[in-house]
Amino acid sequence: MIFKFRGFFLLFIICLTSPKIVSAQDFLLHEMNYVASNQIALGDIMDELSKEQGFYFSYQSSLINLNKPVTVPSYEGQVAGFLRVLLGEDYEFKEHDKYVIIKYAPGKLDIDFDKGNRSSILKGKVKDFHNGEPVPFASIYEKNTLVSSLSDENGDFELKFKKQSSDLIWLAISKEAYRDTSFVILPTVDVGLREKPNKLRFYPENGVAEAIENSALGRLLIGFRQRVQRLNFGGFFVESPMQVSLTPGLSSQGIFNSQMINNFSLNILGGYTAGVEGLEVAGIFNINQKDVKAFQVAGILNITGGDVDGFQASGIHNFVYGNVSGFQVGGIYNHVKGDVNGGHVAGIYNYTDGSADIQIGGLLNKTAQANVLQIAGLSNHANTSTGAFQIAGLNNYSLGEVSFQIAGLVNKAENVTGAQFSGLINIAKSSDYPIGLINLIEDGQKSLSVGIDETGLGQITFRSGGRKLFGLIGTGMMEQYGKTMYGFDFGLGLHVFNKEKISMDFEFVNRQTTDFSNLSNNTSFFRLIPGYKLGNHFNLVAGPSLGFTVFDKNWTYPSSGYVLADRTTSNGKYTLHAGFYAGVQYLF
Repeated sequence: MIFKFRGFFLLFIICLTSPKIVSAQDFLLHEMNYVASNQIALGDIMDELSKEQGFYFSYQSSLINLNKPVTVPSYEGQVAGFLRVLLGEDYEFKEHDKYVIIKYAPGKLDIDFDKGNRSSILKGKVKDFHNGEPVPFASIYEKNTLVSSLSDENGDFELKFKKQSSDLIWLAISKEAYRDTSFVILPTVDVGLREKPNKLRFYPENGVAEAIENSALGRLLIGFRQRVQRLNFGGFFVESPMQVSLTPGLSSQGIFNSQMINNFSLNILGGYTAGVEGLEVAGIFNINQKDVKAFQVAGILNITGGDVDGFQASGIHNFVYGNVSGFQVGGIYNHVKGDVNGGHVAGIYNYTDGSADIQIGGLLNKTAQANVLQIAGLSNHANTSTGAFQIAGLNNYSLGEVSFQIAGLVNKAENVTGAQFSGLINIAKSSDYPIGLINLIEDGQKSLSVGIDETGLGQITFRSGGRKLFGLIGTGMMEQYGKTMYGFDFGLGLHVFNKEKISMDFEFVNRQTTDFSNLSNNTSFFRLIPGYKLGNHFNLVAGPSLGFTVFDKNWTYPSSGYVLADRTTSNGKYTLHAGFYAGVQYLF
């Protein structure tokens, strides 16, 4: 049916039986043959068809039961016809690039036009084709200008646009559970499109946009009309040079901004777009369904449903559902559900579900796999690792392999190929070079010993470490010149060699001795200690030592050992002396 409308003819075009082809591949028009099958899983038939024809299916996971057994008769014809045989007439099929998109669309749309007050206004009512009932919340847009609107509860809509009297108007209508429909308003003469058509893109639905909209921030910041647009357009997006928004609902692209991929995007307070390939700036927040490329900055918050390739910064929080390649800076918190390939800096906390090359957090870093570097003021945590370097003020934790760990208190790792340095404890299955007072290394060595040196201090010492380095901590007491002195040892050692029966260790030990009253001396020892093993658990050790002691200024007694040099000042007495160490170690 053709209507006369202000010098225009309205041509009603609706796809009732055949899909709209939007790709040059024409997969749906390919000829095919299928041999009859009985009770074959639907998913197996679709997989076979996909491989044979060279495309991918895209559909909502809840739409089709792939495990359902079906009986299919022999078929010869086009792919589109076979899909209707396989799934039924309630489904619509479209294609884009290498995807065949399946949409559940039992309904068909119709439209009644009503002229507006001016030629730049187009009004109408969207109806169900079969029963004539109004269809609320359908998306209507003009394909060339991308001016868009939603029908209201009564199916009514209004479009405002700037067109010349001789311009063609091409309207598209989309609604969930309905087939996409197009209407063309033609001038009285045959003319072509004057403007370069906008480039269309398709992204298969992966549930991320829905997750964004259903999150606490999404429910707060994204309006109902933007949600309906996304549902109606089902994975199709359009490129645009720029857009400006005050809020997600107040944009230069209207409610269509959620489906636009822009080169430049300015969100005065905040905006919700499909993505950006260039520059996006927001006073408060940016929300993107898909990818961000080049540069994005927001005063408070960035939420990205796809990947970030470039630089992303926010005053408080960045949340990325895909990967980050480049750099990300958050004033407080960054969360990436994919991988971070370079960058990732937060004032407090970085969290990555995948792998991370570099994480720098004011307090905490956490990732499934650390690849290069983690630096945190408090703690680093990696479920697995591939040779990363971890530095933390308090503790480092890795269930995988790390190169180096430096922590103020505790390091824990599976395997350490380099060194561990901690103020107290290192823990690992394998670590040859742990530097800490206590080193619990599974393939290393631990010992508890009793011994004595030239000072007369009887001492108990715990040594623990890897196959090369070890730490020691000990305590003891002695009676000297009528006084009871207590000693506390802390040190680091090297296994020079460790044979079946004999061994050689080199140790550096720092000792603080005190009577807990008014005397306190400090001594540093260098020891070379040979050992001889008795069985599997006992080791006899004895060897020379060189010590340097700083005595308390109230100390008036002779120095221990063989004095090599000494000096007395108003601050106390300094002595270089030679001596020995001997003891028995229990190895475990």
